[in-house]
Amino acid sequence: MRKTAIVAALVVWALLGCGQQTQDPGKQAMALIEKGAEHFKKKEYDLALESYKKALELNPKSAVAYNMMGMAYRFKFEQSRSQELKNQEIAAFAKAIEIDPTYWVAMINLGVTYYHQGDKAKAAPLFKKAMELKPDHPEKGEMEKRIAEGEKKP
Repeated sequence: MRKTAIVAALVVWALLGCGQQTQDPGKQAMALIEKGAEHFKKKEYDLALESYKKALELNPKSAVAYNMMGMAYRFKFEQSRSQELKNQEIAAFAKAIEIDPTYWVAMINLGVTYYHQGDKAKAAPLFKKAMELKPDHPEKGEMEKRIAEGEKKP
């Protein structure tokens, strides 16, 4: 009887585990990022953040998830003006760049954050690097203008 209970428990455990193990964690993470993007489009920023955080549990090296998280924090900041949200926005964009130093999208996003905070000198190198990585960016003229503003000597 005891052996039967142990075998049954092992079978249940194996079946429950199979559903989670059969799908690639990277694919699961991308699905969560996409789900977060759907929430983001609906202005459901808390739900978007939940999805991005779950994606990062599966794939802690996802620069895309950190970048999207930064965007969700940006929009939440716009609603509340909480400095803590602004700090989280900056940290998320910075982490995306740390993970992928060629991720020009996060560079522009972090640059925009600094630029709008009035720290144009901190924004300029981010814009400059992003333009080196993406020279055909559709807003190249605007980025060059912002770079020049940030590199101005007082």
